Amino acid sequence: MATILITHGIPDAGLKVLEGHRIIMPGLLTAYSMEELLVLIPQADAVVAGGKLPGDVIRAGKQLKIIANYGAGYDGVDTAAAAECGVPVTNIPDTVTAATAELAIGLMLAVSRRIGEMNLRLRKEPSNTLFGMGRYMGHTLAGKTLGIIGCGRIGKQTARTARALGMQVLGYSRHPVTDEAVENASLEDLLAVSDVISLHCPLTAQTRNLLDAAAFAAMKPGVMIVNTARGGVIDHTALIEALRSGKVAGAGLDVFPEEPSIPGELLTMDNVVCTPHIGTNTEDTRNEMLEACGRQILDALAGRRPANIVNGL
Repeated sequence: MATILITHGIPDAGLKVLEGHRIIMPGLLTAYSMEELLVLIPQADAVVAGGKLPGDVIRAGKQLKIIANYGAGYDGVDTAAAAECGVPVTNIPDTVTAATAELAIGLMLAVSRRIGEMNLRLRKEPSNTLFGMGRYMGHTLAGKTLGIIGCGRIGKQTARTARALGMQVLGYSRHPVTDEAVENASLEDLLAVSDVISLHCPLTAQTRNLLDAAAFAAMKPGVMIVNTARGGVIDHTALIEALRSGKVAGAGLDVFPEEPSIPGELLTMDNVVCTPHIGTNTEDTRNEMLEACGRQILDALAGRRPANIVNGL
């Protein structure tokens, strides 16, 4: 019987795949502190990492066989420290695709049709000031150009759904995109012609602050920005200035640079829709995510190579 440490309290239906093993997990909606992890990890054979897992905690896990990252993005795990310790780090890109792509499209619709703003206004203002043709008009997505930065699984799924809505889709990625829903473009061309830009790239040294003041200046007036990737890929000071000036007409943001903190000014803007990092937060997806982590753990415990190792081991 192995000991599996789960850093955050998550829906546990997916734990059936690990039946027979010892599970250490905090209560639902809670998380172990770094101090608690340092105490618990020496007895763990595997970790399901739902958030930050720094090098000092990883090095304390002397019998670790695997760190299974509970999500596609693994920037919270010190992968270099894990590699030094000979511990593979895995992620689960397949399970998060549909839910995150759905949210990206939902944020596009919410911003373009002013759904969030109108919902709040109806709750706070007299309805007779809101009804009427020509008031609070939004924009249709059909016929618009969507630029997708990062055309992996989620980017491609977002592209397919956007095409179904009648959008033209341009894609920029590290490698040429081979998908009939996406037309390859340079980053410069994508910024210049897109009506909506949706971010689906990982946070790396190369993508941090990818959308900065210069990038916003290169965009067409009235562009909309959607981010369901990582907050750090946008310079939020530059984004707020672009929203103030009207260069950016609106933004749908599920992720932020210093979560759970959100730049306060964004929350005061009617043309910004914010959600608290809920890209994969559906019951179906969460259970599938834990099952996928469990299968990777079972492989590692059995001496098999788990799928989706991200730290080069």
